[in-house]
Amino acid sequence: MNGNNSRGFTLIEIIIAIVFFSIMTVMILVFTSTNISPSVSPVINLIRAGDVQTGIDNVTRAYYNLTNPVSHADLVNFRNGLNPGVTGVTVDASRTDFITFPAAGGNEGPDPGATAPNLKVTLTNSQGQRLSTIFTTRY
Repeated sequence: MNGNNSRGFTLIEIIIAIVFFSIMTVMILVFTSTNISPSVSPVINLIRAGDVQTGIDNVTRAYYNLTNPVSHADLVNFRNGLNPGVTGVTVDASRTDFITFPAAGGNEGPDPGATAPNLKVTLTNSQGQRLSTIFTTRY
């Protein structure tokens, strides 16, 4: 009969248990922190994209509120007074300008002496998302 009748855990069992729980804790933290934090980014991007779309809708509504006919001079005034009406959305001045399209069936460019009848408006937000639309003269 062995007289050493001790109860409890050995030092090896305690070390193995601590290592096991440490590894499990690290795995749980790594998986939860990387999956929870970035999951908010797509939602924020979608909201910001919706803001740009709302800005384009506001600008388009203002265009349709112009009286008919809409001449080139009216489009110039319209461009100068552009306001998306949405916080964080601005008019991208480097991409907002008058443009012309080549004639149908031809590759020739715009006539340099002609007034460009189309106004391309580009809105952008702080995340660099852009949305463009084209307004034309109406007669």
